[in-house]
Amino acid sequence: MHALARQENQDRRRETRYPYSRYVLYATKNRLYQGELKDYSLSGLFIMTGDVLPVGAIITVALPYSKSRNDKRKGQIVRSNIDGFGVEFFRNLEERVMRKDLF
Repeated sequence: MHALARQENQDRRRETRYPYSRYVLYATKNRLYQGELKDYSLSGLFIMTGDVLPVGAIITVALPYSKSRNDKRKGQIVRSNIDGFGVEFFRNLEERVMRKDLF
């Protein structure tokens, strides 16, 4: 059953995911965290971490794969498992729309 759910999630992805193993910094409004980036795409990424953040939480991620040293993206945690969580980036910060299907 888990394999079927995983396949359905992969089918919904719009962009190619690129594997990437490097530490990444991310922050909530109240705290700075560190995790390991597992993979990324134009629309999101997966962070491996032991820190538990709720699905729906908003975070800012410093992108280690970016050529710009100060490249940060804001997004929402859209899935979580024992390894970490997946983040979907906001496309337009001024018109940020939180996903309601997560709750």
